[in-house]
Amino acid sequence: MAGPRTRRGTIALAVALTLAVPAGTFGLVLLNADAGFGAALPVGLVLGVAWIVGMVRLLGAAAGCWATGFGVVLWLMALGSVASARDSVILSTSGVTVTARVTAAYDYQQGKHPYSGYTLVDENGTPIPNGTVTTGLRSHAVGDRLAVRYDPGGVATARLPEDIDVPGELAVAFGLNAFVMAVTAGLGASVVRNGRPRRVPFPPRGMVIGRNYPRTTRARR
Repeated sequence: MAGPRTRRGTIALAVALTLAVPAGTFGLVLLNADAGFGAALPVGLVLGVAWIVGMVRLLGAAAGCWATGFGVVLWLMALGSVASARDSVILSTSGVTVTARVTAAYDYQQGKHPYSGYTLVDENGTPIPNGTVTTGLRSHAVGDRLAVRYDPGGVATARLPEDIDVPGELAVAFGLNAFVMAVTAGLGASVVRNGRPRRVPFPPRGMVIGRNYPRTTRARR
């Protein structure tokens, strides 16, 4: 049975991994807004690698690798949702709505949901900061004019006014973070109560696993 020190260490590791989820999503998004992508990228890589190593240490090599595989995907989804919610908040609070003109269109037809991207300039021909918006496939053409809301500070990506949904995006961002935190905390609590999951060894390739079948008596002739 694990001693008190080991148990305390496991609890501390589980708590650190759980708190690292919002720190990694909200913290990286804020760092990217303040210091730029060049500063946020190395910090994100270090934090991501540390979280993976911590999960493997918490759950063991076998279960830890499987858990981190799904965890990283969910973590990236949470990170994207926080970044999107940040843009919505910036655009709704300090954004400017202008009539923009489409100068270039790009079609992305791969995948189940094809869409088009449009590069925009204002009425004076000045490029709009982060002024590339996406809509349904070929919804607009070069030369079309449309209302767009953009961030004068150049942090948030420009959007059509109808695409800004602050309550909905905040709900998704907080919901995904809460879900990843709950799963991480639940795995940590399970390890504290029951220990690491035991790895079931696979038999060597080509080996047939025997089964206990009931014996039958061969009929004598």
